[in-house]
Amino acid sequence: MKNKISIATMLLFVLVQSSCHLKPFVKYMFNDEGFKKFSKKEKLAGNNENPHRAYQVNRYDWEVEVFPDRQRIEDKMKISFTPAMEQDTFLFDLQKRLKITASSGLGDYSLKHKGDFLYLIFKNNLPVGKRTSITINYKGKPLKMMGEGPIQWKKDDKGRPWISTITEGVGPHFMMPCNILLGNEADTTSISVTVPADLTVTANGQLTEVVEKENKKTYKHLVTNPINIYNISFNIGHFVKLQKPYTDINGVERTIECFVMDYREEVASEYYNQAPKILHVFEEMYGVFPWWNDGCRFVESTFAAMEHQSCIAMGDDYRKDWKDTINTTLVHEIAHEWWGNNVTGSDYCDIWIHEGMATYSEALFLEKFLGAEDYSERIKKMVRSTYNRIPIHKKCGVVYNSWMNGPDQDIYAKGGLMMHSLRVLVDNDSLFFSALKQIQVDFALQNISSEEMVGRLNQLLGRDYSPMMNWYLDEAKPPILEIKINQIDKKIKYRWKKETDLMREQEVSVKKNEEELYLNPSEDWQSMKFTPSNEEKKGDSIYFNLEKGIYFILKNISQEK
Repeated sequence: MKNKISIATMLLFVLVQSSCHLKPFVKYMFNDEGFKKFSKKEKLAGNNENPHRAYQVNRYDWEVEVFPDRQRIEDKMKISFTPAMEQDTFLFDLQKRLKITASSGLGDYSLKHKGDFLYLIFKNNLPVGKRTSITINYKGKPLKMMGEGPIQWKKDDKGRPWISTITEGVGPHFMMPCNILLGNEADTTSISVTVPADLTVTANGQLTEVVEKENKKTYKHLVTNPINIYNISFNIGHFVKLQKPYTDINGVERTIECFVMDYREEVASEYYNQAPKILHVFEEMYGVFPWWNDGCRFVESTFAAMEHQSCIAMGDDYRKDWKDTINTTLVHEIAHEWWGNNVTGSDYCDIWIHEGMATYSEALFLEKFLGAEDYSERIKKMVRSTYNRIPIHKKCGVVYNSWMNGPDQDIYAKGGLMMHSLRVLVDNDSLFFSALKQIQVDFALQNISSEEMVGRLNQLLGRDYSPMMNWYLDEAKPPILEIKINQIDKKIKYRWKKETDLMREQEVSVKKNEEELYLNPSEDWQSMKFTPSNEEKKGDSIYFNLEKGIYFILKNISQEK
């Protein structure tokens, strides 16, 4: 998802913080010092080592009936899973406002809904490796959180129902029973949505059947690839389908589908002429589009954008934001089909692999499509949007709701700046780009940790870049270059406040006024001639030289006279 934080929404959010359902979101809303304390619930929910999570989800079969007028759902979810250890208790997730009405499954079992946890308890231990299933019927009105999900009940410009789902940062259990852990993806997922007959549904995967009965239509989709749990989605509205022809990098003729509002068909058709161009660049950069067998689809949604696998949600703002040439949000979401969807983090702490890589892919696309100057401009924009207050590699094994918190969003821009800094250090574009492409091959359809990502990059690049990458991942601030300016002697003293072996070899440049200085700093003070300005003062400035150095903070710690 391309992050857009609304201050107005944040302020409104505070007004409802007394609601017990919203406390987990408000808790981290204004946090800017890192996540130091987690509740027992957050630790239990996100614990990958919890023995009650020791199973593999094989398949989700989700049947949803949507009632737009009442803003309610009546659902049935069948979860097929295989135990990884012999036990009798298995933990799933379902938000407590959604009420279970019935369940069925093999064997003698009970179902316990405690808070947002759903315990499936069998009378006897289930054997390892034997697939079983549970079917849960439930209904309710999913929690609204200032219009941010999980199901957004909107009206289109003609006053008709327009409904979208989005659960990243909210939690997929707010609309369905599931395992919320990022590393437990089902191999196959079916999505069946029933709506009033005048509405159209699109979802992840291929449309396999439409059944009409008693003024209702049921749209059945099938996803044949593993899919992130927060990517499972559906969209409802008065859509028309556009088709864009595309020839993939293997010469196979493909079709890109675009579901857009029936009154925006013309502007949407022109807008989505970008999609084949973007796909072409990314297929050359990262390899063939991963989901052709499930489809390549875009749908007009009630929110800005979301990388729902094989059915990307895009808002109704059909502008080209980059010099009237391309829309970078569309670029970002398409990049997620490789980074985040094909190669997926093992834990929510690894989400920079999704957002940092997709943000950096915006710059790489602009470089390939428009040129080096546009790449540099996008990198500078990343610099301006960083907070440098919270590390981008989060605490693993917990679940926390930080989607409203600005400083926590450095997973986007700072993750991208880390990759640019790596590219600068490697200083070999052929090697660098081949490594990115190989990552997509090596970890296709897999979940990987940050450590695995860094380790494989080191192998492919032929050198240990861990000190630099771990700095950007685990430190709140980027490297800090301290300087002292002597107005009388016209000298500048400089040093790294802290350094790594790689930085010891790294030339950086500092530009003050029209004078550019090239420095090779270390932890020891060095000095050189410099003509300071009378306006030079103490303070910090984020500095990044696009050609010569890594992303760092320039800190003027004294003004010597």
